[in-house]
Formats: sequence, structure tokens, C-alpha cells
Amino acid sequence: MMHHIHTITRIIEVSREYERPFCLTFIDLQKAFDSIEIKAVMESLDSQGTPTQYIKIRRELYKNFTTKMSPFYNYINVDVKRGVRQCDTISPKLFTATLENVKLE
Repeated sequence: MMHHIHTITRIIEVSREYERPFCLTFIDLQKAFDSIEIKAVMESLDSQGTPTQYIKIRRELYKNFTTKMSPFYNYINVDVKRGVRQCDTISPKLFTATLENVKLE
């Protein structure tokens, strides 16, 4: 943690020394995959030139996406309206693509 604080402090010092504008943003990425909307993911893939057939496949995978819960030992299905799948190996890339799209806007 101290290394990161030192790095940020040094960047601020250099930006002041050379009179360059500096903007710093902190993003709390806790529960990041759960908070992202599927629609935003698909829009970002489209705007970044992802082939349409790939986007259609992704959209189908997230259509009718449910999870099973067992409160009080009774299983129920719950529709998942947002979030990318935690165990999917492509989820970090989908999340990053969506953040990139937000950054460009």
C-alpha cells in the first residue's frame, strides 16, 4: 500500500513541477462483476467493433440467466438481471471493455 501512496504522491509532484493538469480517479471495484448491466456490456462490445455474431451469442448466454437459492431449505429460481458471470473466464474482459467504454464517453 505504501508503494502505491508514494507513486501517487510522486505523480502529483511531477505534474505540479511541469505545470501539467492531473486528474485522479479512485474506483471501488468490490462486487464489480455483480454491479455491471448486461445491456452496457453488449453496447460496449458493439461500439468497440466486436463482430455481431459474437455479441448475439453473448446475449443468448445471458438471456434467461437464473440462479438457484435455498432459503429455509426450499429451492427457488431467481432471475439475474445484472452482472456478468463470476466463473466465466471472459468476465474480466467484458468488465474491462465496459469500463473502457465508460471512460471514452
